[in-house]
Amino acid sequence: MTTAQAPVNDRREIFGWAMYDWANSAFSTTIGSVFLGPYITGLAGTVAEADFLARTGTAWTESSGQALVVNFLGLPVAPEAVVPFAISLSVVFQAGFLPILGAIADYSHRRKQMLQLFASIGALATIALFFVTLGTWLLGPILFVIANLSFGAALVFYNAYLPDIASEEERDRVSSYGFALGYIGGFVLLALNLVLYLLHENFGISETMSVRINLASAGVWWLAFSTVTWQRLRSRHAAHEIPPGENLLSIAFKQLSKTMDVPARSIAFYLLSPLLIFIWAPLITPYITQLMNSGRLDSELAILPVFIPLFGPIILLVRFLRNKARTTPETSKFLAAYLIYNDGIQTVIAVASTFAAAPLIRGGLELEQQTLIAVILLIQFVAFFGALFWGKLAGWIGAKQAIIVSLVIWSGVVIYAYGGMQGDSRATEFMILGAIIALVLGGSQAISRSLFAQMIPKSKEAEFFSIYEISERGTSWLGTLVFGIAVTIFGNLRIAILALIFFFVVGLVILPFVNTNKAIEDAKRDTAH
Repeated sequence: MTTAQAPVNDRREIFGWAMYDWANSAFSTTIGSVFLGPYITGLAGTVAEADFLARTGTAWTESSGQALVVNFLGLPVAPEAVVPFAISLSVVFQAGFLPILGAIADYSHRRKQMLQLFASIGALATIALFFVTLGTWLLGPILFVIANLSFGAALVFYNAYLPDIASEEERDRVSSYGFALGYIGGFVLLALNLVLYLLHENFGISETMSVRINLASAGVWWLAFSTVTWQRLRSRHAAHEIPPGENLLSIAFKQLSKTMDVPARSIAFYLLSPLLIFIWAPLITPYITQLMNSGRLDSELAILPVFIPLFGPIILLVRFLRNKARTTPETSKFLAAYLIYNDGIQTVIAVASTFAAAPLIRGGLELEQQTLIAVILLIQFVAFFGALFWGKLAGWIGAKQAIIVSLVIWSGVVIYAYGGMQGDSRATEFMILGAIIALVLGGSQAISRSLFAQMIPKSKEAEFFSIYEISERGTSWLGTLVFGIAVTIFGNLRIAILALIFFFVVGLVILPFVNTNKAIEDAKRDTAH
């Protein structure tokens, strides 16, 4: 069955497609938003304090006069920065890996099977988080990088299905439906996680064990409910035939070389350059440490040179946007805006748990874990209705205008996070702020996805969505990198959060100049050719 022959707007297939949102939302909520950040930060903090005691012979306190740091990839970083840096690392790997997958997908009829493969890898890596303890704390960031990379890879193929299963006039509704199901799915599992966490003594387990079980449960949920998608989603034929004498990998590199106007040999170097950080970091760290000890280098800035190898995929990303601007200028403009503003959204979600749990002296809220879980549950529940409402709002005022409204609200959120929630009412204020986030979260993401799907030339869905996915749900690289560096430099989470307003302002500057109607017409014309 070809794509053209496959039914469109089939309720059974749409439900199966949307159920993957239900399945993978567990990773975004239980792992990304609630449990992993505080758990890994706590373990890293304990290791850092033990290391400080071993080096100085005294226990670390806030008045010690030295920053509390932990060795991560050979670098001295704040414990609160470990998870944001791990997120950044995983997404940079996505930037190198996903374009290859996108190119392969356009020449393969196995989109469904590749979706299944990467979803399974991600789910199994998430289940393995159960084995992360104090003695194996570094395993946590490593497994998260694998899981988040797989999460993004699966979504390339998942999102590329949207133009195939829904007509143009139905995509806003179908996309919002998927997000709405996702929020309900995340809500249900998180509610169960909350019961286990709060009543862990009644179940005869420790608090730490309850957290480990909750981390693994996200992977089990992801894997189990994905089976509905595998059963109902139809396979589609490849958008392009593989030329004689070529294979999927060779044609993928040639396609990328053509798309990005870069020699094929250089493509491999740029895509694989992030791996150099595992060589580069151990080599450069001794010299950085020497300069720090001599007083010739500010310790807070010491980590910056280490991230040089990460920019290979970013160079390719810029070249992709530049070259696509020639044939689909408005689509490229929107994609550039999306990659920036959604990176900010994902960073806010990713660091919310760390911000809520961190001590007041570090600029955090010092809230109890159960308060954080209650807020996240509220967000998931309200976000269901928010996603549906935003789909209606897009129909009333237009998709682009709806996104612009959401970015104004997001800007207000980070401003308030910086200046508000200072007193005893901070838990209540955090809950109100969470409700506001919930109202715009699903809407801004769902409408962005459906609008972008209309701007893509037919048969190039995977190619474009591979780039789009670099800043999709639960993923960010630049925002978390900025946040992690800001925390390490200033030692204050509120300043780091305020820095994220940059991403929303850039989106507000670019979006008004995107001609969405022209983008849709350009996509249709490119398809016809």
